[in-house]
Amino acid sequence: MDFDLSNELIDQIIFAMEDQQQKFVISGSSGELFRSDEVPDNTRTCFDLPDWQPIDGFNLMEKFVSHLRNPIFRDQLKDALSSGKGVFRQFKDILKKNREIEQRWFLFKAREMKQVIRRWYNEQRELAGLTRLGPEPEETGDLLLSDFTIDLGEKRHLEEVLRLDRKAFLENHPKASKDRLEQVYGQMRKVQPGPLSEGSLVLVAETPAGEFSGFAWGIEFENTVEESWLLKIVMIAVVKHYRGLGLGSMLLNEILKRAHERIYDGVEIELSGLSLGIATFLESHGFAVSRLALTLDLNDWGR
Repeated sequence: MDFDLSNELIDQIIFAMEDQQQKFVISGSSGELFRSDEVPDNTRTCFDLPDWQPIDGFNLMEKFVSHLRNPIFRDQLKDALSSGKGVFRQFKDILKKNREIEQRWFLFKAREMKQVIRRWYNEQRELAGLTRLGPEPEETGDLLLSDFTIDLGEKRHLEEVLRLDRKAFLENHPKASKDRLEQVYGQMRKVQPGPLSEGSLVLVAETPAGEFSGFAWGIEFENTVEESWLLKIVMIAVVKHYRGLGLGSMLLNEILKRAHERIYDGVEIELSGLSLGIATFLESHGFAVSRLALTLDLNDWGR
């Protein structure tokens, strides 16, 4: 286990653990995730991810409910868990009725699964004769997901939105030339409406102290083939020291809600680079593949 266990990687591992349709493994040297039946030939040592079955998710929900103070929603969630039919769907539907409790669930789940992953990671390091990770740093103190506010972006947010947008784009393509990425980024954003322009929807997350912590940005466009209006999500990004709390998921849910309220026909998002790793996560929110682009590296093909 020579790779760093970053918050971004933890998020990818969580998505893969929860995928009950496919099995994933992780490269011990690079930390890259692969489907178990699609491991590249040049990847030597891979490890199975922590086992995560539906019963584990159920136990996590029971633990969350046992700590819930709201008696009305606690009882509703208990009834859902004991119903024996459509438990996971009922649980999610009840949470959607109370935004604060839903946000607390996202935070609780992220923290619990993060602990599972760190224990697994340390076990693998010990077996390989490496030192364990130290105590997890408390970068956000006692800040809860429910403490963040999400609202429409304003002029005062523009500089921070653009700065984080550029940074997130560069981070998403770590193997590409930085100069080339800067050029592509500039050209791409130049032909798109700005974050505060008509046709853009920008939501900004802030801490209770008003500190900018992330944003979601969508641009409307017309699908002339299907005669529909869609909102295309061009970026969801979270400031580094607020990652791993579930804030990205919270921003996604909020922009989907706003898009629905504005009566768009659908929401679209294109993935490339490292963001390809969140495809399973998006599918869990109802997204489905509408078109597919495949790339062949002719340098490898020629050999």
